[in-house]
Amino acid sequence: MSFVKRLLTSKKPDQTVFSFSDLSSAVAGYSGAKLKSALKYAVGKNDLIRISRGIYCFSNDYSRQEFANKYRTPSYISLYTILQGSGVVFQPYSSIYLVANRSQETEIDGQKYIYRKIIDEILLNPLGLNSVGNVYKAGPERAICDKLYLDGPEHFDNLRNINWDFMRRLNREVYHDNRAISDFLTKYRYENS
Repeated sequence: MSFVKRLLTSKKPDQTVFSFSDLSSAVAGYSGAKLKSALKYAVGKNDLIRISRGIYCFSNDYSRQEFANKYRTPSYISLYTILQGSGVVFQPYSSIYLVANRSQETEIDGQKYIYRKIIDEILLNPLGLNSVGNVYKAGPERAICDKLYLDGPEHFDNLRNINWDFMRRLNREVYHDNRAISDFLTKYRYENS
């Protein structure tokens, strides 16, 4: 059985993007030089597409958010991407915003990715993060906290569905009572309850 056929039978059902380490663990017997050779052959035969160094997909219809998580690890989708998707901000954003251990802006395959650096203690804390398929995302409360932590005071269009108690818990347990978040909670909690 070829490498690609073995990958198709062993991959997760909703997985669209594969890092080199994913491929090494997904297909038994392929690692190191043998895996590199199999990947080169699969890309040459158009069975796999190389999106970026060490990251592959089967078709151009791959999940851009899944790719974003694999491109910079560890990372999670947050900030404007989550705030727009949850109706907290109304302005449309086409870039995908993430929080990671290093800031970077890059455009790959026509999609712009914006990574914002945050300290590892916050980045690696799972409270308020969800795994949706193969994508790691912040909930709206965590995305608001990330935005306030990174940029200070901010205006948000719609705070009606925010869980203020959970936001207070996030500030205490993840952001260690960050002043910008605390001030925001004091100012807006009772107006929007």
